[in-house]
Amino acid sequence: MKFCDDRITMADNETLYRFLTTKLKEAGLPIESLPAMLDISRSTLYRNMKGIIRMSPEVQDKFAILLSLDAAERQTFERLAGLVTIDPTLIDARRVFDNFVFGDTTTTPSSDNLRFAVYDSDTFLRTSTQLYSRILDLATIEDATTTVRIINCTTDVQFRSVSSFIEDLLARTEATVEHLLTLPNNDYAGIVTVVTRLVPLLQFNRYNVHYAEAAMPTTRALFVNTVSVEVQHKQETTLFMLSFLEHDLSSCLVTSNHHVIDFFHHNFDAAKQCFEEALVDFTDMNLYADTVATLEDGRNVVLIKPNFCFDRIPISVYESMLSRTPTDQLADLQAKFAGPDNDPAIIVEMMLGTMERRVESSKTHRHVDVCSVHGLKEFAETGRLSDQMDFLPSFSPDERRRVFASVQARLNDPKDPYTLFVTRDDIFTCGYLAIAIEDVGVVFEYNTEEIRKGNCTNLFITNRALAEILMDYATNYIPQARAMSLEDTNTFLTSLIASIE
Repeated sequence: MKFCDDRITMADNETLYRFLTTKLKEAGLPIESLPAMLDISRSTLYRNMKGIIRMSPEVQDKFAILLSLDAAERQTFERLAGLVTIDPTLIDARRVFDNFVFGDTTTTPSSDNLRFAVYDSDTFLRTSTQLYSRILDLATIEDATTTVRIINCTTDVQFRSVSSFIEDLLARTEATVEHLLTLPNNDYAGIVTVVTRLVPLLQFNRYNVHYAEAAMPTTRALFVNTVSVEVQHKQETTLFMLSFLEHDLSSCLVTSNHHVIDFFHHNFDAAKQCFEEALVDFTDMNLYADTVATLEDGRNVVLIKPNFCFDRIPISVYESMLSRTPTDQLADLQAKFAGPDNDPAIIVEMMLGTMERRVESSKTHRHVDVCSVHGLKEFAETGRLSDQMDFLPSFSPDERRRVFASVQARLNDPKDPYTLFVTRDDIFTCGYLAIAIEDVGVVFEYNTEEIRKGNCTNLFITNRALAEILMDYATNYIPQARAMSLEDTNTFLTSLIASIE
């Protein structure tokens, strides 16, 4: 896919912004009223007006009508809007996320064996493999307590080395990890690179990340890329302080001196004051409860998953499933959904109400599903969605046909904002799922086997920029680079409906 290479200067951007704000003032229209009038989000409006992304023809026409532009003014507006090109970091972000969705995320890339100058009783030259092995030997002693504190370490080489070690440490011990990192808020590719690298580690509830939104600091600053591992065993404490230097020999201080240990703790705590935002707001969020429905209400949403989400199933299909479920199985289903805190007698009705809210929201705001040929075929053949809980009955052949017919009807209804993109390549072979909620953030669901057992294994990250990246990827990259044409999609859906026996 070829992207436009035109560039505009900051002055050109400001000219477009000044033109629009002047005309809004003349028309007596407050900027706050525009998202609803133009049917776009606040963040998209800002990016359109500031020239960060190109305005769609539909929005441009609505803008011209709202501002009552005459022929000359409209010509000026179209010229200024036409100069806008996409932020080049957004183009790079598409490629990074595309590799996350379609690449092999089941294996961790091999890390380089870095060299360290180790300052212990003497100075030694050691590889990262030797150093990590020494730390693990100490951390895995019975009754040892391990605390890890990380600052940044998010460049490619650094993160491959650190993440491999941390994943091994978390899997073999009860260590706790606190990670402070900087998200480059002026670099879309930088944001998505950092977050997608972290997702596998974020599955451990003992790995906590706090971030600050700022430009990436210089890699030559003191303590900017460090890992400290503190191991307490009986009455002794050993600290390994690793300092990663990108263009020089990295170093590691090994000490049991409590004054030195306190010194590093004090510096970490001071740095932490600048990293107040928790990267993950919720874990294991119940996707059947009102939380997601409330977040999605009145907002555009993107789903990236091999097959449909549960809110794409018509309520009548759920009612059909429940009506044919034997009484004893239905009681068991109600009890499992209710758990210890809800009433089994009303839990199903509550959940159907939540699903109906999400379905109705998708009829008034743009909802985009990105699914794969393999995933949709699997649902057509088995009657089970990729994250369907084991205790839920499979959808019957008739119910499956009704699901696909509903999706196809919505896809071809020009008044329905729902869109389906089908990719020939497999999506998230590792079992992930991603939901982007515009102006809010992103949900990453993972570990499909645990989800099927009834466990909600997911991460909710409140970050508007990350949501923007996923929305842009699904709406501007997928249709051109990955998805079937609308004609081929209709042919495929029709064949699936016909294949269900």
